[in-house]
Amino acid sequence: MPIVNFWVDDKPLGTEGRNGAFLVGHFGFFMFNFLNVCYLTLFEGLIFQRFRKNPLLKLAFFACFAQIFSCLTSIHRYNIDEEYGFYARAGTLFGIVAFVFFNSPYLYLIFQRNTKAIRFGMCFWVVAGIACCFVGEANWETKNFTYFRIFIGFSIFFHIVALMIGHRSLNDGSISIDASIASKEAMLRMFKVLIFLDVMSLTGGLLGKPILTYPLTGLTFSVMVIAMTYVGRMDFMTAGYEPLATTPGGGASGGYGRSL
Repeated sequence: MPIVNFWVDDKPLGTEGRNGAFLVGHFGFFMFNFLNVCYLTLFEGLIFQRFRKNPLLKLAFFACFAQIFSCLTSIHRYNIDEEYGFYARAGTLFGIVAFVFFNSPYLYLIFQRNTKAIRFGMCFWVVAGIACCFVGEANWETKNFTYFRIFIGFSIFFHIVALMIGHRSLNDGSISIDASIASKEAMLRMFKVLIFLDVMSLTGGLLGKPILTYPLTGLTFSVMVIAMTYVGRMDFMTAGYEPLATTPGGGASGGYGRSL
C-alpha cells in the first residue's frame, strides 16, 4: 500500500492515509505562500525596490505571511494526529487574518478611485472575519471548519468578480497602465489568465480532495500577488494621478493618494 493516497477524501479520522494526504496538501499550500513571501521581499523589495511604493503588495505580503503560519499549524496537527485540537483553532485564526488582508487589495480593483467605498469594504471584511472567528469557535465541536470554508469560498468568488471588473475597466479605458510597464493587450490577457486560475482553484476546492483543495487555494494567493504587482502600478494607484471631478453630492470621487 502507498504511504499517501493522494485521492483520499473521507477516510476515518486518525488514519495514516487521511493524515498523510492532508499533510501533503497543506505543504503544497505552504510552499505557494513561502515562495510568494520570498518573491515580495527579495524581488519586489530588494532587487526592483518597488515594494514600498506599492501599497497593494504590502497587503499581499501580510496575507501570505499570515497564511504561512496557518499552513504550519495544519502541517503540525496532521503530523501529530490532532486534526481538530488547539492547532486547528490557531490555524483558523491565522487563516482568517490572512484572508482579510487577502481580500483587501481586490477592493482597489473594484472601486478604483472611490476611497470611501474601499475603506467601507475593508471594514466589511474585518467584521466578516471577526464574525467568522466567533461563530466558528462557538460551534467548533459540531461544525469545526465549516464557517471558515464558507468564508474562503466566498472570498475566492469575490476575487473572480474583482478581476472581471478590472478586465472590463481596462478594456473600456476607465483605468490604464503605462505602456513601459505592460501593454493594454498583455494586461487584458493577464486578467483572463488570472480569472481562469481562480476559477480552476474554486472548482478544484469543490471536489473535496486535499491534494487539489489546499495547493489550489495556495495558487489563489499567487494570483493575487501577480495581479497586485501590476494593479498597484496602474494610473489610479499612482501618486501623481489627477483626481476626478467632484461629484454632485459634494464628495470627491477620486485621487487615490498613498495612505491606506
